Amino acid sequence: IFYESFANKKEKPALILKTNGATFSILDREECLRKINEIKLKFPKDWKLPNVYLLHGSLSSEDMNKLYNHKKVKAFVSLTHGEGFGRPMLEASMVGLPVITTGWSGQMDFLSETDSILLGGELVEVPKSQHWKDIIIPESKWFNVNETQAYKALNYTFENYDEVKKKALNLMKINRDKFTLDKMTEKLDEIVTPHIDKAPQQVGLKLPKLKKVGGSEPPKLKLPKLKKVTNEASV
Repeated sequence: IFYESFANKKEKPALILKTNGATFSILDREECLRKINEIKLKFPKDWKLPNVYLLHGSLSSEDMNKLYNHKKVKAFVSLTHGEGFGRPMLEASMVGLPVITTGWSGQMDFLSETDSILLGGELVEVPKSQHWKDIIIPESKWFNVNETQAYKALNYTFENYDEVKKKALNLMKINRDKFTLDKMTEKLDEIVTPHIDKAPQQVGLKLPKLKKVGGSEPPKLKLPKLKKVTNEASV
């Protein structure tokens, strides 16, 4: 979709593709490069395609922070099938990057229709080749993005960047205020406090009084007399 969006255009952006397969190995990196080249070869040889840079491997928090804030990084794109949460998209929004992604699943908790670019599509059955025991079960469905909308969104963002960036900065302010440790503490307190008063109270343990045996004093125990052990008898 990225190649189609900007092929043969005088001005075009580049794509930093942060991805990997099963591992971060050299073989895995080469396989990713092979797949990129395979897609590229589907286009006519005389077409001028935009550049795609593969970013492969594990990045530290510091590396990720530099990537999000790099002056040449202008937007975050994820045509995801579905997310439990979608942390990278929230991180991108926290630094004011425009987010282009599918309008379904976990990321909808912190993205908005007004300040993000959310793409339509449809829920379809997960292909058999992607089934994962006890994780992605055969009955699962995931979201396939509308490719035409994705094409238009990429071009619109490139051609109207100031407008898109302004909305992204607005979302940044909202999320920086909403998703903080203090706000999480308030929310947790709001959920838990009503149940504290309903919790069972501590019950005191009442033990029976013990009767005295044999008068006021307890009986004395008669201990056997111990024989003195001499050095010769000791072991």
